Amino acid sequence: MQHKEQLSAYMDGEEVRRDFVEDLCQDQELQKTWTTLHIARAVMRNESNIILDASFTEKMAKLIEDEPVIQLKEQPTPEQVIIPKQSFFAKTRKYFAPILQTAVAASVCLIAVFSIQNLNKDKNSDVTISPALQTLPFTQSVQEVSYNVSHKNVPSKEQLEQQNKRLNEILQNYQLQRRLYSDSKAE
Repeated sequence: MQHKEQLSAYMDGEEVRRDFVEDLCQDQELQKTWTTLHIARAVMRNESNIILDASFTEKMAKLIEDEPVIQLKEQPTPEQVIIPKQSFFAKTRKYFAPILQTAVAASVCLIAVFSIQNLNKDKNSDVTISPALQTLPFTQSVQEVSYNVSHKNVPSKEQLEQQNKRLNEILQNYQLQRRLYSDSKAE
């Protein structure tokens, strides 16, 4: 039996002991098995045009019949299975966990809203509000949201040109510094 396993491993390209190769060259029964296994592999892979005769089929049927039969155990019935007792909390845990998570998230949001409102009410006190918590823009005035924007907040053509000129100067300065530092690093 061990020779057949080594023979299969040898066919798959695995390394085997040198004395096994010598046994394969001398043992006629092992050589027949070698031939049979190669024919079977070629047929399964459709690599061979050989039509197998009835003797091969009979041999395979006999080998299948000679295989040991493994008895499977029957599955237990639901009455036979012992289910461990669980506490009420363990049974309902999967239902209450999402509700508990939602309640925690809602309470955190509620605390955040109330604390921000209280911070905004204390404008008369000396406490400065963190910029992240401010809801009014820097101008401290609320502007209307509309497609019809008033012309008082729209920059003029001259202001736009000055902004573009300033941005171009900043960009040129950046490009110049980048070239200077890249040249100094290359040296």
